[in-house]
Amino acid sequence: MESKPNSSGALTESSRLTTGYAKISKSKTIAYGLGPLADQMSHQMFQFLVFTFYYAVVGIRITHLMWGFIIFALWDSINDPLLGPISDRTNSKFGRRGFWILLSTIPFGLSNIFLFTVGVTWGYWVKFAYMLFIIMAYDTIYTIFSCNELALFSDMFESEEERGYANMWKSVLVIVGVIIGFVLPTIFIKPMVPANDTVEEVARITNMYVITGIVVCVLTIIAGFAFFKWGMQESIDHQPQTEEESPGFMTMLAEIVKNRDFMIFCFANLVKWFVFKLLTTIVPMYAIYVLGITQGGILVSAMLLVAFLAASAVFPLMQKLGLKIGWRNGFIVTQTFWIFALIPFWFLENEPYWAIFCMIFVGVGLAGAIYFVEPIIGNIVDEDELRTGQRRTGTFYGINGLINRYSTILVFVAISIILVGYDWGDFLVSPDVSELENIVMAMKLLMTPISIVGCIVVIIFLLMFSLHGKKLEDVQAALKIKREQE
Repeated sequence: MESKPNSSGALTESSRLTTGYAKISKSKTIAYGLGPLADQMSHQMFQFLVFTFYYAVVGIRITHLMWGFIIFALWDSINDPLLGPISDRTNSKFGRRGFWILLSTIPFGLSNIFLFTVGVTWGYWVKFAYMLFIIMAYDTIYTIFSCNELALFSDMFESEEERGYANMWKSVLVIVGVIIGFVLPTIFIKPMVPANDTVEEVARITNMYVITGIVVCVLTIIAGFAFFKWGMQESIDHQPQTEEESPGFMTMLAEIVKNRDFMIFCFANLVKWFVFKLLTTIVPMYAIYVLGITQGGILVSAMLLVAFLAASAVFPLMQKLGLKIGWRNGFIVTQTFWIFALIPFWFLENEPYWAIFCMIFVGVGLAGAIYFVEPIIGNIVDEDELRTGQRRTGTFYGINGLINRYSTILVFVAISIILVGYDWGDFLVSPDVSELENIVMAMKLLMTPISIVGCIVVIIFLLMFSLHGKKLEDVQAALKIKREQE
């Protein structure tokens, strides 16, 4: 019997007992990337702007920012494992994941605006409280969208070849979203930080941040609904879990702790996200104070634009590399390349064009950091299905989210320690020469040695990861036999 998806892409009830996975068309495979595009377009704008906005425009002290983001990250880590199992148990005509994508798309878009609607004349602690509330609200909505969009990947694409091909297109559209998230702010926000601390100047710059949020809001909603309409296909062979089938929160944690490879990979992914978020967070200030780029100049966005364009160009190479030597080994190779690509940034003071050139090589490391995660988690979910008989994709992504969200804490602790250590606890509107020397050294430390140490730690964890090579081949062969027998 031919499998027919419903309006959201889920297979009809009549096909449930006679089919496993419906073949995913090339157009739907490409359209799947619209979900990650919406995800990254918003999230990278958040990552790129929120620190600079609340530190340099709103005027929140760096130590308060650190504690605010620690609270934010704790909540961020809790809501992922809570929302993942809920998604796994959802049963609706739109599918397990489709229901939540449809529900969250408009709030997700609107939250991009409210990130920046801070009253200029509000009191300091009111501004801080608003910051804490809005970033937590944003993250909750983002997690609903992101967790379900990510869980679809290993549900939709079954074989290594399908995952490699789908992930190539997904990664390209991720880069498109990332570029939009980084470039749009530099089009609408000039300068990104105030030249003086007058109410009028701060209000003018705040309005530019709000305009950027409105544009990203509209684009996110369009991409989110397009993803729901054309990029989703859910197999009803993956039955929603009942509450009895899905373990409780503490039981789930206990089971995951026993999954050695999953835990090792989660910690590798945690540190990788630390490096990724650290770089994207500090690039605006690195570009301004180390490279001497004029505030709001197009060269600020060119730094990351070049890196992500380079990453996009080498995704087909990432696919070939992963299929040739394995996803884990490909990840190790690109992390090693990333280390060498970061070294020049220690020596590029007042050399913006050389820095932009060197970002081409950083892009190769970014490509690996983006590309290899989804196929590896897909393999982990496959191995778990073989052992347990359950397809707990949302749960695994939730636990992965619980762990890797602590990367935000690591980023802001590192930034806080370095900036406070160099007497930049408060943003300085008109620093003198010695204070400028301090911020230059602080940015160089964050950009090069701290990021390099992070990459080395990622490689160490990946070397301990065992679900690759012959072991992975045996798991996939056994799972194929098991599915055929069912």
